[in-house]
Amino acid sequence: MRMEAKAQIPSTQEVINGFFQSAAQLDAEAAASFFDEEPDYYIAKSPFMPWTGKRNKRPEVAVALKQLFDAHVPGEESFTIDHLFFDGQEAALFAVASRVVKDTRKKYSAKICMRFTVVDGLITRFLILEDSREIEKAFNKDTGYC
Repeated sequence: MRMEAKAQIPSTQEVINGFFQSAAQLDAEAAASFFDEEPDYYIAKSPFMPWTGKRNKRPEVAVALKQLFDAHVPGEESFTIDHLFFDGQEAALFAVASRVVKDTRKKYSAKICMRFTVVDGLITRFLILEDSREIEKAFNKDTGYC
């Protein structure tokens, strides 16, 4: 009797690590490849940040990530993870993201929470809660508050 080996499905942690490695390299297509074809992707909508809002297709996620990466000065970012939790298919992350906006040259630091659901080796749910108001101030070209 011959048994065929099944392809190993990556763990939630492996998928999240791969996503963050691709994002750290500013590779939107590679980062988006970790998403399901029809993910539940949501970042609270902001008129200053075109990558925010709801996305339902992997190519839309790639565009959103490229917009995020392109809006900031490369090499001027930091991402400090405070806590990262894994529970089966679920993962949650608490971090501080700091970046410099290309158009304004303003720097921001914002606390963020990310929730991931990984099914069959792909991210099916991606939610970011962040201090959008703090980030919007850095995108505002005026010296006043948004």
